[in-house]
Amino acid sequence: MDMTPEIFTADYTGGPGERTFFVQARGSSGTLSYLVEKQQVVVLGEKLRDLLMLVDTVDPVLEATPARDPALRLETPIEPEWRIGTIGLAYEEDQDLVVVQVQPVEPDEDSGAEPDPVLEAAQSGARFLLRRDQVRSFVLHALAVASEGRDTCPLCGLPMDPGGHRCPASNGHHLTV
Repeated sequence: MDMTPEIFTADYTGGPGERTFFVQARGSSGTLSYLVEKQQVVVLGEKLRDLLMLVDTVDPVLEATPARDPALRLETPIEPEWRIGTIGLAYEEDQDLVVVQVQPVEPDEDSGAEPDPVLEAAQSGARFLLRRDQVRSFVLHALAVASEGRDTCPLCGLPMDPGGHRCPASNGHHLTV
């Protein structure tokens, strides 16, 4: 399925340590939301920034500071189509469009679970055709959103809850705050 969305964004719901991340595309054909991992948002933002730089070495995305854009927050209700497993990127030079292709997580064949008809229908994935200005906005917003996480422990680098955490670098004996 191909879509040329008016809005292409990534954001989360929930509080620190309990966040659920989504990629969402909104356009005249409706709103599509997909579950993703925070790290996928970070990598997608970084790789799209790299792709913009390959297309135009003086693209302003490199100099811009990532910041949350209120126009790119998630639109509710958020009903995910499926969880994204694989993300591919391409650039269509003749149309000056960036292509983001997403595929669902492959089902675990050994789980013994009944086949999910929604996932079976989604195996072809989705392709989003984006203008460079949309990609630039996505990059700056997504990198800012992903950085809004919990503080990290100075000893082990793991995220800390507001009350601290039992740091593995101290063998879990000291509560690091």
